[in-house]
Amino acid sequence: MHGVMLETSTACTGACTTPPDHDSNPFNTLRTSLEPFFNRLAKQIFHRSPTRLTTMNPLSKPSSPGISRRSLLLLPLLATLPAARVPAATAQPPLLLFAGAGYKRPAEALCAAFTRETGIPVERSYGNLQQVFAQIRASGRVDVLLGEADFVEHAKDLDLPQRVPLGDGILVLAWRRDFDMPQNLLDLQSVAMPNPQQAIYGRAAQQWLQAQGLWDGLQGRLKVVQTVPQVSAYLTSGQIDAGFINLTEALAIKDQLGGMTVLKSGAGSYAPIHIVAFFPPDSAHPETAAGRAAFARFLQTDRVKAMLREAGL
Repeated sequence: MHGVMLETSTACTGACTTPPDHDSNPFNTLRTSLEPFFNRLAKQIFHRSPTRLTTMNPLSKPSSPGISRRSLLLLPLLATLPAARVPAATAQPPLLLFAGAGYKRPAEALCAAFTRETGIPVERSYGNLQQVFAQIRASGRVDVLLGEADFVEHAKDLDLPQRVPLGDGILVLAWRRDFDMPQNLLDLQSVAMPNPQQAIYGRAAQQWLQAQGLWDGLQGRLKVVQTVPQVSAYLTSGQIDAGFINLTEALAIKDQLGGMTVLKSGAGSYAPIHIVAFFPPDSAHPETAAGRAAFARFLQTDRVKAMLREAGL
């Protein structure tokens, strides 16, 4: 029987809205009907001499036959009417971002910060990477894909030649609250992991267990789910003893865990995990090309790099 000694420590689509029809606003209707009158009135006033304008008493009879008392009394009404609607600059279409579910938390924070900074909205979709690939194929469009480099590169039918490296992912073995983690992992009664055929950290977990000689011995006690957040849900609800997740997710839920062990990649462990933002060629979807370029620049700023480090990348 094999065992592993662990050093333990106690202790990641918005809908677009259409502006209301301003032509149905009664104030706009009133303004439209009065606008010719006020234009004539303003022309008459500003053709008067400055001296006469400064001494004019709106309650006295106007000396100019072209301006009636009624006209002067209507001037305050002009100030109460809403300003004429000036057509805004054409809004940029939203970007469509796909990401592995294990990086939903930092992706949400990045998209919110990008929209605040640029005004460009970002629609998001998450899942394990095989689910994400299927969604991209079905929609026929992707502006940004956040995923693991090797996983994405093996999806031969996706044309995503441009990329921005984001950092290295780290596998974590976490356990539930009020649980004494055994030193020998073969003593665990239940362990959850993402699907190794579909999810980055499922594959990493399988590689690590095989390298430690634990894979065969834990069969029958392994609960395989679709995504990292599903493993987290089992951990935080206490339905399983331990589970494999990424460091990003572990940091986000650390107050709900009994503890965690960070597992390093490399020889005798799992293959390094490189998280990358992938983009289609400039010629694809020209309507969002400018937005994609802005997002790529945004990802390379010092502020975003600090956000990613804080998120465990």
